[in-house]
Amino acid sequence: MLNELDRLTFNCIKCGYCKAACPVYKEIGEEAASPRGRVRLIRGVYAGDVSLSQRYRKLIELCISCRACTAECPSGVSPNQAVLNARHHLAIECGIPLIKRLIFRRAMTARRMFPASAKLLGFLQRAIILQSRYSPARLILPILGLPFDKAIPYFQLKTFRDRMPEVIPTTNRKYRVAYFVGCGANLIYPEIGEAVVNLLTYFGVEVVIPRKQMCCGTPVFTSGDFEGATHLARQNLKVLSNLDVDAIITACGSCGTTIKHEWHDLLGIEVPSELTSKVYDITEFLTDCLAVSLSAHIPKAKTITYHDPCHLVRGMGVQNQPRKLLSSLADTRYVELASADTCCGGGGAYSIYHPDMSRKIGARKVDNVLKTEADLVATGCPVCILQLREMFSIARILRQVEHTAVVLNRALKEKSQN
Repeated sequence: MLNELDRLTFNCIKCGYCKAACPVYKEIGEEAASPRGRVRLIRGVYAGDVSLSQRYRKLIELCISCRACTAECPSGVSPNQAVLNARHHLAIECGIPLIKRLIFRRAMTARRMFPASAKLLGFLQRAIILQSRYSPARLILPILGLPFDKAIPYFQLKTFRDRMPEVIPTTNRKYRVAYFVGCGANLIYPEIGEAVVNLLTYFGVEVVIPRKQMCCGTPVFTSGDFEGATHLARQNLKVLSNLDVDAIITACGSCGTTIKHEWHDLLGIEVPSELTSKVYDITEFLTDCLAVSLSAHIPKAKTITYHDPCHLVRGMGVQNQPRKLLSSLADTRYVELASADTCCGGGGAYSIYHPDMSRKIGARKVDNVLKTEADLVATGCPVCILQLREMFSIARILRQVEHTAVVLNRALKEKSQN
């Protein structure tokens, strides 16, 4: 493990180009909280000069894994990969907290238990009216280290995958694809999954939704549990490898990046290139494979802007495709967002572990959105949607925040009705 930390940090020339891109460093301004500072700390652990102290753990856990540092590094160093491995090293040496171990190793690896647990939570959330700001149950949130007004979406009582058949046929079939749904669309935002399926079938694509797919493993390995993430990855790999499909579609940049890169690069699993080359974001597949252009308008939105999810733009390299699709909408003005590819502060479960830092980063994104005067913000990640909706809610500003697929699907429905 120490040799891996050495390999990942050896080429750092301490130039500091990564600092300007780091959203956490922008808020703290402390060298040790910058990507360069973390790399030096990790090298210190490798050399035996730095101990695995609480201070070290805090600085390593403060990274939001947005990959902006890696994109800036002229030496080819991946500070985010070094940080993820440093978290794995901490998990090996210091252990994983019991609650996380139970969730990652028990609940999430049990294919039926995980969604069943989410449904039970959804029932309890509704029983105590948790989404209401006036729910007495919210008094417990500050005890758990969360803001009283934390946005907590309801888990669905009937998940997306419960609602859909395993195969959705289409007429005039051009392609047959598998849809890797991801936890966000399956458990919280089923409208994303419905939009993806509607768009694909409308344009002549048969969709397979594998019943045995599980979490991609992103929230597990970002907490340092590579063993738990490897188990999930191998289960998914087995499912996806046995499918006779032309492509694997995702609507979450983190899921797509993990399948394309992290299973192999981070977890060291042999993933056939024939499989990774089939992974597409939904907007990427619509533009690059189906040449879709929608000359339809969407109701109640005259101006649209777009926020780049970190893992979609820097992990999957998808940047122009959603803009091309959104710009093709009729009677709607597309406005580019300043610093669109800067993190919104969501960062998976980051907003739960570091709510104050998450909101500071998110506030910058909200300021930029307001300057566009857009009615609607489109994005390609369920966590970004949750984060941006929370930020607008606490600022008491009305703005629509939707997944790009949902926006496109709504335009398509409007076109079909007229």
